[in-house]
Amino acid sequence: MRWLSLKKNKFRRIICVLAAAILTAAALTGCGTKKDCEGEGKITTIEKGVLKVGIHLDDGSMGYVEESTAKPAGFAPETAAKIAEKLGLTLEIIDTTEENLLNSLDADLYDCVITVGTTDWNREHYSATKPYADVSGIQDKLGKKAAYPKLAIFGPKGSCLIPAIQNQALTPLIKDGTLTEISKKYFEKDIILK
Repeated sequence: MRWLSLKKNKFRRIICVLAAAILTAAALTGCGTKKDCEGEGKITTIEKGVLKVGIHLDDGSMGYVEESTAKPAGFAPETAAKIAEKLGLTLEIIDTTEENLLNSLDADLYDCVITVGTTDWNREHYSATKPYADVSGIQDKLGKKAAYPKLAIFGPKGSCLIPAIQNQALTPLIKDGTLTEISKKYFEKDIILK
């Protein structure tokens, strides 16, 4: 009988270990997946508490350096400021060339870019918000024809920051009319997609 009792104890230990392993696996399921980024999203930035945004500051009303203050101004910087404010982050704008907007994103020089045209290639290689603006009606003010007029905010592939920007900042700023006001201020026209 003692032999049967030892077998039962061993069997119970094995069941307990297996149950613990299953519970641990269940608790960890989904860690590091897209599910972590859904809803409110996690705000992860290169520098804690700071939203670093790459903006081309030689782009007319889209983005420029104000001569009197030597500070960034225009649609992109003001939009970035409102997004950072909604997320509870300090904004740092990093001036870059139009050609290097996405390349410097790859190099982790900043967390996101605000005014990049949506293309299949961009969406395949980066995380992106829904398009939020269409510049096709203001190309005369931009001084150039935009090949991809629908703008989105892009970040590194898999970044939880982009869903957070979409859900906690961009969508509310569109709904409350803030981005429309910024658009009209710089372009005298509403370019915001609703």
